[in-house]
Amino acid sequence: MSSEASAAGSARQDYKILGLISTGHFMSHFYFLVLPPLFPLLRQEFGVSFTELGVLMTAIYASSAISQVPVGFMVDRYGARVVLTFGLIMMALGFGAMGLVSNFWLLAALGIIAATGNSVFHPADYAILNSSISPNRMGRAFSIHTFAGHLGSAVAPLTIVFLAQQFGWRGACIGAGAFGIAVMLALTTQWNSLHDDALPKAKKKDDAAAAAEPQPDASVKSGLALLFSRAMITFFLFFMALSMTSSGMSAFFVSSIVAVHATPLETASTALTAFLFCSALGILLGGEIADRTKRHDLVAGATFIVFAVVSVVVAMINMPAFVLFALMAINGIGNGIIRPARDMMLRAAAPKGSTGKVFGFVSAGIAAGSAVAPIPFGYMLDIGKPEWVFYLMAIFMIVALVTVAVPKKIG
Repeated sequence: MSSEASAAGSARQDYKILGLISTGHFMSHFYFLVLPPLFPLLRQEFGVSFTELGVLMTAIYASSAISQVPVGFMVDRYGARVVLTFGLIMMALGFGAMGLVSNFWLLAALGIIAATGNSVFHPADYAILNSSISPNRMGRAFSIHTFAGHLGSAVAPLTIVFLAQQFGWRGACIGAGAFGIAVMLALTTQWNSLHDDALPKAKKKDDAAAAAEPQPDASVKSGLALLFSRAMITFFLFFMALSMTSSGMSAFFVSSIVAVHATPLETASTALTAFLFCSALGILLGGEIADRTKRHDLVAGATFIVFAVVSVVVAMINMPAFVLFALMAINGIGNGIIRPARDMMLRAAAPKGSTGKVFGFVSAGIAAGSAVAPIPFGYMLDIGKPEWVFYLMAIFMIVALVTVAVPKKIG
């Protein structure tokens, strides 16, 4: 009975930690979609163009992406809890203060500050999950964490529009900022429950045993050498290829399928909805699978092959709507299953004390993929070859498959 009670207590602790960290990840994705629904109101308020608002979003995304790697180093040196708390404060105050400004450039500056704060989530969250969650529940923890981020993206537009209708766009920003402060306070009350794998501080000189124990090299030079090793570059390309495929599917599927097969717009949109909805379900399913196998590479490889084949079939065959829906649902489930397997593979490869910088590095790969993807996909549509949007998605999945097959031994 004592072992059962201990296991139950461990599970409760895991779920409490996971709930807190996943709420933070929910907010990370939520905050990135605070401004876009407010564009018509911001354009009228500040007298700016949609192009200028687009540049603002580019600056916000770029600031978050560029900050990922240095924040990862800070997580490994100073601990994820400290970095996460400061990041939450920067993000919440940045977005909240937007509701008080009367100048567009001040709004842009606050957006960059908030985005820099937002950059802490992937490095800090994964460092905490890696060291706080029981290993036998790690796959499910990664999947729920990822799912929470997707949920944040899904509910943000409706929430912000509702708040803007009730309190104006300024009230919407202030309300979003207040929510972030509340979550930050909740996290700080649970600091003792949150752990990370930051390297321990130097021992006292009179502690001979501790002094004799070899410690990992925590220098920036060593960290950069790790990030630019063959294994980590391969992971960067792996995450980038997955991001390019997902971005291409989300942004260009409807336009491409309409152009290739003259598919009705409603049918095309429903097929994309099936993909996105099943991707979310696939993430949760992938967590269960990740906790039941150690061959995450085989799980990922199988889903890559299925995704590539389905993409080619969709490009080549004009099929009935229900068949298209079914195939897109299959690809969506596979796209979700990949996520926990991907995170588990990276976790296994990250040396102790390097979780923050490693996850920060590959998260920059995700941002790079999202930034690069629109160019080749959009070009194929512009030159009248929409079928190549699907072929490119298949090619990117094959690239991801190759990166999985490359040995990733560190050192």
